[in-house]
Amino acid sequence: MKKMLVLLGLTLAFTTHYAVAATAAGKVNGMTITVEEANTALNTLTKGKMTWEKLPADGKKQLIEMMAPAKLVAAESKKSLTDKEKEAALAGFWMQKKMATTEVTDKEAQDAYNKMKKAAEAAKSTQTIPAFDAVKNNIKMQLAQEKVVGQLMKNAKIKVK
Repeated sequence: MKKMLVLLGLTLAFTTHYAVAATAAGKVNGMTITVEEANTALNTLTKGKMTWEKLPADGKKQLIEMMAPAKLVAAESKKSLTDKEKEAALAGFWMQKKMATTEVTDKEAQDAYNKMKKAAEAAKSTQTIPAFDAVKNNIKMQLAQEKVVGQLMKNAKIKVK
């Protein structure tokens, strides 16, 4: 019975190690880059035409070397950034992600442009007002940010003591 348990344990240990190793595409300073991560990168790079399994050995090495800096930066940032800096970076990333999915129409941007142009004229500004097409994307980003912040503030419960 004891031999059977030892044999079963060894078999389990070897097959578990094999299963874990099978999901690793490579390592950078001991950090694993998984086949899933490699396939995600390949999907983006090749528009779904290549997978890790189909990639030749030199291509696999090149892909791991290309993915290595992101792993190294992530590890270093975890060690080097303060909690406050991590929070600010995370908040900034979240805001960019949310703004990217917030729709701002060309009409909304044009209306905001016209309003800013009228305000500048009323203030008798001497600065040249750029054409709408030159500032349209900046206005859209600003309006998206205002929409995201407005939505957050709408549900905020603020108390002053």
